[in-house]
Amino acid sequence: MNRYERTRVLVGGDPGVAQAIAAEIEEICEVEVLDAPREELVMVKVRESARNSLFYLGEALMCSCRVRIADAMGFGYVLGSKRNAAYNLALIDAAFSSGEEFERMPKWEERIEKEAKRQRDKRAKNRALIERTRVDFSTMDGDA
Repeated sequence: MNRYERTRVLVGGDPGVAQAIAAEIEEICEVEVLDAPREELVMVKVRESARNSLFYLGEALMCSCRVRIADAMGFGYVLGSKRNAAYNLALIDAAFSSGEEFERMPKWEERIEKEAKRQRDKRAKNRALIERTRVDFSTMDGDA
């Protein structure tokens, strides 16, 4: 699983998964916090579909954090005011970016994969619920 997919799963999933993995990383690694978790405002860029042009919709609150494990930097960015989530993401990012083969890394990858599967199953279930209510207008009689 690459960095983008891993981050997507951890941000959109159960926060307990990231918390547990981050706690294990803190136990076995020396973590240097470069930028403590803090709240920031970022501009939200949107593409307008009619003209295909970009514009700024407005500002959004986010939390960011930056840590270092050995020579690897880790970054955590989360929308909203979730400082712990940003810190946990930064720790996990640094551990996976470090290039070191931690003894527990296969276990962490397995937990992230399990969470990804849970999210996929939940989306499939929601799609199935929506599909039950879909109306096929081509079967309606136009003579009415």
